[in-house]
Amino acid sequence: MRSTHPITICLVAVALAFGCSSKKDLKAAKSSLYDTDFAIVYNAAVEATRELYPTLNENPGPGMVKTAWHQVTYANNQDDLGNQRTLAQGQGVGTTGVTPGQAAAGMPTRLAYKRFFIRFDVSVVGGRPWRVKVVGHASEWEPGNALPTELHGPARPHWLDGRTDSLTLAIYKKIKTYAVPMKKEEPPAKPEDLIPKTDPKAFTNVPPTAAAALAKIRDALVRRDYGALRAALADDVVWSLGGAPGADTAMAMWQADPEPLEAMQRAIGSGCAGTDKKVTCPPSTGEPIPGTYSLVLEARGEAWKVTSFVKAE
Repeated sequence: MRSTHPITICLVAVALAFGCSSKKDLKAAKSSLYDTDFAIVYNAAVEATRELYPTLNENPGPGMVKTAWHQVTYANNQDDLGNQRTLAQGQGVGTTGVTPGQAAAGMPTRLAYKRFFIRFDVSVVGGRPWRVKVVGHASEWEPGNALPTELHGPARPHWLDGRTDSLTLAIYKKIKTYAVPMKKEEPPAKPEDLIPKTDPKAFTNVPPTAAAALAKIRDALVRRDYGALRAALADDVVWSLGGAPGADTAMAMWQADPEPLEAMQRAIGSGCAGTDKKVTCPPSTGEPIPGTYSLVLEARGEAWKVTSFVKAE
């Protein structure tokens, strides 16, 4: 069995260590703020950007650095734009349309003239500690087009993220002595989460389980959460004195005309009362007043369900 040369082992170990170090630095670069003067951070961003992309515009006022479009160059690989045969094959295109004579003479194809460009927006934002944001853009120019076309979505090239990371890392390395960890950003609150939830204790004249059901119904009405409201209805709920009972029909009618849902919210807000079998909102006081709504909840097994919500005539 042939042994591995010690020098080879050493080179592999160095390569692995360098790769791990680069990944560690990149992770730090993406999650760091810089606790020093604005001028130090901004000048480092300008210097690092200019070293990689020499043509740029800088504006210290808003802390912005914008590079010009720079052509993306390749060398000795399948993306070599100077090799039309390799480029065509790399993009899933054969030599169709190129005669053997043309190929032998080295005549360029249309694909050989395709060019890719990249530019960056670098900004120093916030306050001390400062944050550096790097946003990369890619574009493509083809023969016949007056200007390059910026690439978005699925057309976004695979190499854009890598080059963006490289610039982010280059800036970080110049000022990493001032780097401090960035606080983890909390996900933005959903609008519905900002609405206070109803406390079941607000319903004092009903059983605790019925109070919990009423609180959920009220929250569903406020948020217009039709799924939660449908779950609170009995399948045979009475929604009209003249219509056939049915939860799905009731939901369809109420969504078409929101007035009953607003009336249901007012009925619950007027107070409820009842027994461990049946609860009404507002509390029943005898004969109903024409034009007013009444909500009835009944215990169905272990759950409370809305069994009736109708307007008195």
